Parts: sequence; C-alpha cells; structure tokens
Amino acid sequence: MNAAAPATFRLQRYFSIASGILMLAVVLPLAYAYYYSEVNEHTVLAGVRNETLARTYANTLWPLYGEFLLRTDIDADTRKAHETTRALDLFIREMSRNASVTKIKVYNLSGIAVYSSVLREIGEDKSKNSGFMAAIKGQRVNELAHRGTMSATEGEIQNVDVVSTYIPIKLRDQDDVVAVFELYSNVTANVQRIEVVTFQLLFGLVAVFLVLYLSLLKIVAHADKIIQRQYLALKDNESRLQSKTQQLEQEIQERLQIEQALRQSEELAAAGSQAKTDFLSGMSHELRTPMNAILGFAQLLETEPDAPLKENQRRFVKQIMKAGAHLLGLRDQALDLSRIEAGKLALSLEHVGLKPLIDDTLPMVHHLATQRQIAPITVSVADAEVIADYGRLKQILLNLLSNAIKYNRVGGSIAITATASGPTIRIAITDTGQGIPQQRLQELFQPFNRLGVESANVEGTGIGLALSKRLAEAMGGAIGVETEEGVGSTFWITLPVASPKLSEMNGRPEVSAISASTKMPVNDPGAGIHAQERKILYIEDNPANVTLMEELIKRFKKLRLVTAHTAEIGLALAQQDPPDLIIMDINLPGIDGFEALARLQGGLLTARIPVMALTANAMPSAVERGIAAGFFSYHTKPIQIDALSRSISRALDGANHGGI
Repeated sequence: MNAAAPATFRLQRYFSIASGILMLAVVLPLAYAYYYSEVNEHTVLAGVRNETLARTYANTLWPLYGEFLLRTDIDADTRKAHETTRALDLFIREMSRNASVTKIKVYNLSGIAVYSSVLREIGEDKSKNSGFMAAIKGQRVNELAHRGTMSATEGEIQNVDVVSTYIPIKLRDQDDVVAVFELYSNVTANVQRIEVVTFQLLFGLVAVFLVLYLSLLKIVAHADKIIQRQYLALKDNESRLQSKTQQLEQEIQERLQIEQALRQSEELAAAGSQAKTDFLSGMSHELRTPMNAILGFAQLLETEPDAPLKENQRRFVKQIMKAGAHLLGLRDQALDLSRIEAGKLALSLEHVGLKPLIDDTLPMVHHLATQRQIAPITVSVADAEVIADYGRLKQILLNLLSNAIKYNRVGGSIAITATASGPTIRIAITDTGQGIPQQRLQELFQPFNRLGVESANVEGTGIGLALSKRLAEAMGGAIGVETEEGVGSTFWITLPVASPKLSEMNGRPEVSAISASTKMPVNDPGAGIHAQERKILYIEDNPANVTLMEELIKRFKKLRLVTAHTAEIGLALAQQDPPDLIIMDINLPGIDGFEALARLQGGLLTARIPVMALTANAMPSAVERGIAAGFFSYHTKPIQIDALSRSISRALDGANHGGI
C-alpha cells in the first residue's frame, strides 16, 4: 500500500532553507575575497614602502656603520652597550622620525640581529626563519600579523596590525647580499578601515538578497497552493484505485506469509541439524579424552607382562573397562558443553607440581642461556603443587625465563624460587640485568610496548608479558615485578595452593581414552620392527596422555620416545633430528595437527616421515578429513592399544624401507 502523504507541502520551508544556504554561500565568499584582496594589497604596499626605506637607510648608514655591524668579534651584550650602537640608534631614530616604521632590525648573514631599535632584541637568532632565508637568496618577504602586545621603538604597543618585511641589502656594484633589514610598519588603521568596509559590503549584499528572497517567496507560496490542489485530486484518484487493488494485495500478503513460514521451517531444520552435528562432535571429543586415561591405564594393568594381575584383580579391571565403555555410550547425558566465548580463555585447572614443571621447562631455554653465557640457573623450589593449567603455567614460566635471559647481562645469573604464603604460592624469577626505570613500570604489561628496546638487538614482540598477566589472572593468580636499575629484576607469580579435596574432585589432567573391548597382546609388541633403535616423536599437550604413551612405548624393544607439547616445538625437533615416526594430536595449542602435517609434508627432511593422528575427535567427517590430509593412520580416543601397536610396527617397517 502507498504510504500516507503529508497533510501539506513544505515547498516554502525548503525554499527558505535553500535560499539561506545559497545566500551564505555567495555573500561570505564575496566579503572574504574583498577583505583578503584589500589586506593583501596594503601588505604589498607596506612592503614596497619598507623596502624603499630600508634601501635609504642602507645607503645612508652603511658607509658609516657597515663595518661595525658586520664585525663577528663582538658578542650581543657588548654590542648592546657599545657607544657605536647608541650612535647608530640615534641616527636611525632621527631618520625615522616622520616614517611609519614601528621597529627596525639588521641581521648579518648568519641570521643574528646585530642591531634593533629595541636594544634588548640585539643578538636574536633568525637563521631558521623562512623570511630571513628567502631574503638571503635575494627575495623580499612580507608578513602581516596581529600583535596583542609588541615591543616597538617607542616602547610597548597594544593590539596592532603590523607588516614585517625582510629585505636583502646589496652594496652598489655588487650582487651579493651583505645583510638583511627587517622593518615593521604599523597598518592597524588600514586594516580597521578594510574591516569596516567589508562589513558594509556584507550588509549591503544581505539587504539585496533579502529583497530578492521576499519577492521569490511570494511566488513560491502561490506555487505551493497550486501543488496542494493537485495533490488533493491525486489523493482522490488513489483512494478509488486502492479499493480495487485491496483484494490483490491481500492475496500477495498471504503468499508472502506462506513463503516466510516455509523459510523459517527450513532455517529451523538446518539449525537443528547443525546443532546436532556440533553436539555430537563436541560430545565425542570431550568424553573420549578423559576416558582415555581410565581405559588406557586399565588396559596397561590388564596386559602388564612383568606383574600379571590376579584373577579377581583382572575381573575388577574388566569392570572398569566395561563401565568406561558404558559411559561412552551415555555421552548425551554426561557431555559437558563448556565452550569459551569470544575473548575468554578455556583453562583446564589441575594440580601442577612445581618441581616437575620447572624441570620440564628449563631444557627449553638451555640453548638461549648458553648463547648469553648465563650461569646455570639455580632452582630453590619445594615439592609443592598449585592449582593451574599445566600448559598455560608452563607458557608463563617459559616467557619469563626467556625474558630473564634476553635482557640479562652477558655472564649474568638467574634464580628461581617458590615460597608459600597462606593460601598462595609465590614463584619468583630473579635476573641480574639492567632493571626497569620506575617511571616506565606502568607501561610494562601493555601489549606491544617494549619500553624503548625496539631498536636493541633483542628479539620480541612486546606481547609476552601482557599475555602472561592475563593467563595468571584467569587462573586465579597475579603477576608483578620488583626491579632496581643497574641491579636486576624479579618477576613473580602467585597461584592458589592445591588442596587435597580439589585433587580428589579434579584428578590428574585429561588423557585420551582406550576402548575397553580390546586386549593388547602379551607377546613382544615390538615384533616386526627393525633391529636398530628407532625414535618416535609424540606431539601432545596433555601430560597424562604423554605418560600413557611412555608406558606403552616401554613395551617396544629398541624404541625411544621424544615428546613435545606444541606443534611448533615438535616441528623444530623434527627438522633438527628427524624421527622415524611422528604420533600427533589434532587439537593442539597454536597451530593444529592438520597445519603441522602440511608443514611436515612440505619440509625437505620431514616429507617422508610417517605421521599418525591420535585424537579425541571421532566424528566420521573428521576421520575422513584426516585420511585425506595424508595421515598414515587415524586413531581415536579411547584408542585400541593392539591396533595402535600394529600401526606403529607397520609405520616403522614402511619407514625402514623408504616408504609409507
């Protein structure tokens, strides 16, 4: 339906607004153009007059005082008090008695004022002034300015408009500039007269436009009435047409409603399908990961060759495996959809032993410390545990240790200590570097702020400390620094002390699961593998999963396991010393398993290394994607130990023969 038309037209209002804007657009530029033209003309005239006076002064006084003015062995204070300056000042004042010159200055070729009718300005440096520099090149420069207060020959003057002119002085029969005169002329009266005439012109133009506006307004008002009558006639015709089209519009509206209902049904169906897919994918991953520890270690107990279980113990283990399998079947009732929102961190808080964590971190900075000739890092940490995310806390310690090494002096030392204080533990890393200025401490934890060391030969992005602070606070802790310039700095972290009750609730970190329905052969699992020692690289960020893999690999003869908790570290290890086989999780901090696989396949030394996927993502689409990406095999958690063992043997045999 057509929108309701306004009761009356607003042609007069539109005309009034447009006319006002047009009047301003014409009158103001005209008035400004007149004002600018007149002021510019008087400025030029004043400059010509100043130039004439300057040349008169030069022709008269230069033979008498030129040599004195150009002397360079007299400083400004001596020149101000010199009797020749007084004589020159009296001479110029006498010549300027009937001239409209407010002030006179003479500059040598270095831009130093060797004379000024205001004596205290002798010695002033104008070498960087654009007007002076143009005058040195032989040009005359005029500058018009309004001064609230100005020092002049006759004393202080208020609210004046002056034209200052820089004039090059050349001696007769010479082309070189020997000095620069600067003359100030008072043009206040001329500027005020121009302003008065400009306002008169402005008011005159406004009056003319106002008369024209009133005449046109009457014409517009008459046209507005004609348009209103035509509008009423059209409105009557529209009313008659509306009754004829109402039925058609109703049918169209009903059809649109049906189409909208169909679209909503399709969107709901698509959303339901996507939600189901997301639910199943997340459920598979979240439940399979913790069950890997339960079922994996249960299988290890069941097949332990050195200490076979008793019959009743074997029965208990089977019950554990059976219950675990049952839990996997009830995943829709046990699934925890803990998703992180944009800008928030997903943390796995657990009991973290400080001593093992530090022992695991120090080798990662050993090479950097050796390069900086840092003495062996001293560690004074009790056998204590904190509540934290293992990987994130390790990331904080690694960042602080790296900074302590990079910003330390060559041959310096670093100490790590941990002390308990009530419900928290304080972990401190102390270095012997240059320290941080107190006035810059407030900038320390700002992203991308490196406190002025951007140009130094120290690598960094300036985001490590900011990220460490957010991670510490997200884990219920805090981070800070104590520093002294020239002595060193101590960066500290406080975290909650682990309590036994929480330990019973949370247990150890999540690990990947193993199917309860499978058995691992008791005979030698290393059968079929080449006789010499082989190396396997396991990339996994969960410590419990690493422990499970270590126990499994111990049962293979002549196999050595190397671990990395991020894909970046694993890639570096693979390039440095290529392994015979790589087993890798998909969901890793930083780059994921698919990206890591692509980089391995593109590396000259790593392209032919077999890579096995070991992940909690068991959705069929994920498995298909993994196989298509080029993984040697794709194992899901809970893993089947016998299947994994066979796959390891097959991969190592293939690698031994140069293929996969």
